[in-house]
Amino acid sequence: MKQLIQVYVEKADDGTYWGTTQNIPGVVTAYGNSLEELKENLKAAFEDYLEVAEEEKEDWLNDVKQMDEFVYKMDLSSFFRLIPEVKISAIAEKANINTSLLRQYVTGKSNPSEERVKQIEKAIHELGEELLSVSF
Repeated sequence: MKQLIQVYVEKADDGTYWGTTQNIPGVVTAYGNSLEELKENLKAAFEDYLEVAEEEKEDWLNDVKQMDEFVYKMDLSSFFRLIPEVKISAIAEKANINTSLLRQYVTGKSNPSEERVKQIEKAIHELGEELLSVSF
């Protein structure tokens, strides 16, 4: 099974996007003015990370070299800050969750269960699939 590089994404108060790897030796971090720029910068930083590891003859290098795909993770609050075009009320309706409850999750006033997070994630993924099916 192919392992993915997990990257935790945050958006700083100044609008900058930050990404930090979670499951490889050491840390690779990058930033960008957009999510797309962050992804490009993180890929370049990861290539530099591999180059240095090769020069240093790191014993974990071969395992990490096989990990060439990134998966970007964030908490609910970060998601809605990163992608403000996605409306909390629309996701709440799609997930069949009370809108004010979802707002509490997003603001941190209440913590969702793991099952509830999966329910919200499923609704967001369904919306993404619906959007991908559209053509003009």
